[in-house]
Amino acid sequence: MSQWCIRPGGPFNPEDPSAIRTEPSPHSRMEAKMYGAGSELSIVSRSTMSTWISDRHFVDEIHKKRRRVCKRWRKTCTRDLLYRRLPFLSWITKYDFSKLLSDANAGMAVSLTAIPQTIGYAAVAGLPAQIGLYSAFMGPLMYIFFGTVREISVGPNSVLALMINSYVSEGGVAYAVILAFLTGVIQLIIGLLNLGFIVDLISAPVISGFCSAAALTAIATQMKGLLGLKFQGSNFLGVWRGVFENLSDINYYDAGLGFLTIFILLIMRKLNCMMNLEVFKGQSCLQNRWISRVLWFLSSSRNASVLIFSCLAAYLLEINGLNQLTLSGDIEPGLPTFKLPPFQIERQVDDDEIQVLNFSDICAEIGAMGIVLFPLVSILEQVAIAKTYSHGKSTDATQEIISLGIGNIAGSFVGAMPISASFGRSAVQSSSGVRTPMVNVFSSGVILLALGLLMPAFYYLPKAVLAAVVISSVMFLVEYEEIKPMWKSRRIELLPLVITFLSCLFVNMEFGIILGAGFHLLLLLHLGNKPKISVGEIQAINVIKTSTPESTMVNTSAIEAKRIRLICDRSLHFPGIEMFRSRINEVIHDEGCEKLIIIADLERVLEMDYTSLKVLKCIYADLQKREHTLIFDKANDVIQQHLTTAMDIPVSAFIQITRHNVTV
Repeated sequence: MSQWCIRPGGPFNPEDPSAIRTEPSPHSRMEAKMYGAGSELSIVSRSTMSTWISDRHFVDEIHKKRRRVCKRWRKTCTRDLLYRRLPFLSWITKYDFSKLLSDANAGMAVSLTAIPQTIGYAAVAGLPAQIGLYSAFMGPLMYIFFGTVREISVGPNSVLALMINSYVSEGGVAYAVILAFLTGVIQLIIGLLNLGFIVDLISAPVISGFCSAAALTAIATQMKGLLGLKFQGSNFLGVWRGVFENLSDINYYDAGLGFLTIFILLIMRKLNCMMNLEVFKGQSCLQNRWISRVLWFLSSSRNASVLIFSCLAAYLLEINGLNQLTLSGDIEPGLPTFKLPPFQIERQVDDDEIQVLNFSDICAEIGAMGIVLFPLVSILEQVAIAKTYSHGKSTDATQEIISLGIGNIAGSFVGAMPISASFGRSAVQSSSGVRTPMVNVFSSGVILLALGLLMPAFYYLPKAVLAAVVISSVMFLVEYEEIKPMWKSRRIELLPLVITFLSCLFVNMEFGIILGAGFHLLLLLHLGNKPKISVGEIQAINVIKTSTPESTMVNTSAIEAKRIRLICDRSLHFPGIEMFRSRINEVIHDEGCEKLIIIADLERVLEMDYTSLKVLKCIYADLQKREHTLIFDKANDVIQQHLTTAMDIPVSAFIQITRHNVTV
């Protein structure tokens, strides 16, 4: 029978028989450690008492690690980090009734713009109209808690809708929802790991070419609806080819209504600027602030206005049997169901065969290019608009990426497409007097009401009007104004702009932006490693020679040799060091002297790579054999150290030229 006792240090009553147990111990050595670490009373066998000293060492280590983790946790999880990751905590406590009224007014204005726009962008993406509205409310609701810029309105936009189109044609709505989920996950990872710098690899010329091509392609895709045509084709060339092949089938009622709507929308867009015209400045009755507010409201709600009036006109024509317009037809009413994204889908292959695709199969069909580019393009637009409305303050790009990722993930649970910030809706929200991100509650609420109550009315929405809304919204994204200043300042950067524009327009959006960004990076590598080396002659002057930097300087006579100065204008790396070697050889050949002192001015050379150091060592040794001298002037301490230690170039090769002397 085994004898058991209380572990030393615990409370023990010698008269209590319960302290003695007769059954075998169920505790292992590790269990004994854990009991010893956390229990007030631990029962161990006498056979394990001898191991307690070593066990106590492990327990102390556990305590040290726990204290270390807790200390690191306290340093990481601070109040500032909490307010940074949940920005609404900084303004929700100061929220009052005046801010509520301002946000409600701005929310109504934005929703009147968002409803027709998002329906139109769903059509651009090849999705049902309700998908655009699903995407327009969930993202803004998440932005309330995680967003940092009150002016930003997130939701569908023309660029993402155009990129989605090719994937929707293959996999339908399910692919758009899966893309929203994948986009959100990747954006969330990028934000949490602070990898937003990846977006900086896409330059402004590439962005201009991409946005311009996307705008023209979006306009082209709406020509079918604008002219009342029906044919296959969704890319730029395919649509215009179809338009010219089917000119005889144009519905002139649709075309007339569409072009009239575009004209009206463009006029209403400038209503809020009419008071600044010279004609109206003298009219005091027109300078009333209420008139200005009415004109601003009409301008901001122009999309909703033409939508309402066109639906009403189409309905009246329909009930009188006079309607010759092409209508949108049935739109699924009601609120979306909150459910998991379709990680598994069934697709009809033949009449008798149904193909089942799991999540990995769907990702394989979408491809790595789509999975990577959607998050990057979405982040690019989000951060660009956030910086536009930062009012001179620093923009928390990381938090914007996190908020966008959470919005996309949440949207995928209600059947939404990928979203990002919208230039047009953000401009409306900014000009509406928005005070806080709470504006998204009101804009999302109006969209939800439209989903629940107005979907049957959208049956009478003419497709030509919907196409006109999209065209009038995206036509200003063509950034032709960037060409003139770029031509005057940096003509070489027109190349990536043109390459991106043509590739996006005639191939596809994903290939175009990758090709343009890659070409611009290669161009920068080429230009950045192409040093300009100017040549000048130095007259014979006194030389101050030293054997080491610490020794005393001694005056000597002037060196009777011609001195040539080479000035390098940038750091030397392996793509450009050969130009340096070639320039030295050219100078030696042109001078034709037996002895030549070449002084390399390295004042602007901040760093060198290993290849450049090796080449410089070869140049130095080669010139010595040819009885020429290479001296390095104004080299910084780092380059001197590399050349003297790694490349064995002597200290005497470095000088500091003063006004009257050369220090050797």
